[in-house]
Amino acid sequence: VLVTAGAGAAGSFAVQLAKRAGCRVVATCSSTEKAAVLCKLGADEIVNYKTKDLGAYLGDKHPGGIDLVIEHVGGSMLATALGHLAPAGKLVMVGYISEYPHNAGREAETKASLAAGVDSADLFWGGKNMKRGEQTIFGKLGFSAASRQRVYDLHEQGELTALVDTGCTFKGVDDVSAAVTYMLSGQAIGKVVVEM
Repeated sequence: VLVTAGAGAAGSFAVQLAKRAGCRVVATCSSTEKAAVLCKLGADEIVNYKTKDLGAYLGDKHPGGIDLVIEHVGGSMLATALGHLAPAGKLVMVGYISEYPHNAGREAETKASLAAGVDSADLFWGGKNMKRGEQTIFGKLGFSAASRQRVYDLHEQGELTALVDTGCTFKGVDDVSAAVTYMLSGQAIGKVVVEM
């Protein structure tokens, strides 16, 4: 299983749940601090995409492709993941943050996903799925009440860690905009919380 943005709020859960399911987990991140967090969460392989070429790494270490990708980034990261997806692999799009309006390079990122044959926004917001030969790309998955409760139970039992970013403190409605900007900056580890 490849989890992009593995030290993010959703990515950190994906890493832990995949490990609980007995999977070998490759997780991407953008800093040594995030790599340390991923190590503690149990990721088997950690790729800092700022210092290592993810495509070359996957081609070398996983020449048969990745069976399941939990993708949070979009753009060139999505294109790389699709390029290394196993012939009957599955990709679940959780987000596409590199293509969001805050990113000055979003046009290039959107072009990268389109060149890979995926319109991230349409797939994600449309909740669509698509096939590429035997591969399946899930645009957005919903969660049942039972699945949600299982996650809550695992957390309550101490078997699932919810990461809360400690890099910045945000308080009150006036800080919501700053919190969103911080979240979109790529610096956060886990959830960004605004205290009310």
